[in-house]
Amino acid sequence: MAEIAAQEYRIVRVDELEPHPDNPHQGDVDLIAESIRRHGFYGSVIVQKSQSRIIAGEHRWLGARKAKLKHVPAVVLDVDDETALRILLADNRMAEHGSYDDAKLAELLSGLPDLDGTGWRDEDLADLLDGLGDDIEIVQDEPATPRPAPAPDPVGGDLDDDEDDQADEDEGDDFEQAAAAAPPPRPKTGSTVELIVPLTAAQHDEVTGLVADIRSRDGEAPLAEIVVAALRTHAERQR
Repeated sequence: MAEIAAQEYRIVRVDELEPHPDNPHQGDVDLIAESIRRHGFYGSVIVQKSQSRIIAGEHRWLGARKAKLKHVPAVVLDVDDETALRILLADNRMAEHGSYDDAKLAELLSGLPDLDGTGWRDEDLADLLDGLGDDIEIVQDEPATPRPAPAPDPVGGDLDDDEDDQADEDEGDDFEQAAAAAPPPRPKTGSTVELIVPLTAAQHDEVTGLVADIRSRDGEAPLAEIVVAALRTHAERQR
């Protein structure tokens, strides 16, 4: 039966701890240190009591040391060496089984004024947007395909076979053009739709800078309001 392991919470000196010598996992200490500088150190590292060895959170400890912290929070477990190794391996492995909703991730990252301290870089976001496709994706019900009006019969009689075939082809072309030109349906009242717009790295930098300027002036305006206002202004200038 599962239970909460006996543990003790402490604030310990960074130099009192040591990494586990058999930890096979490698991490980006610079990114972690950047996050710590931006957000502070939160959470804790997991330490084996008898050895003062870190069995979970080694790279966060290294990031804290790189960020010049003198102390870190630690959860101390009184476990034998085999259990400590199992915890270390499980902690490393479990994180690898997760996955992302790429569209949601792109929306969250794009909504931030910058990516400092998130572990993500501008080129990561550019690659993510590129992987989502070249077109703007509208998440909503499929639009109904408009039915084209029938072509009027020519004056003076019926079409012969060749003319009838040509009329069918023209009707098919009209049908496809009408379907392509059909605007997306209006979402139901109270519902929302999601737009995913691929940007180059340069465009992303410009957009995030503009959004940050607007929010610094007008407060934390929702991104949707900023986009709609910009599109409305652009449309009025084209008239």
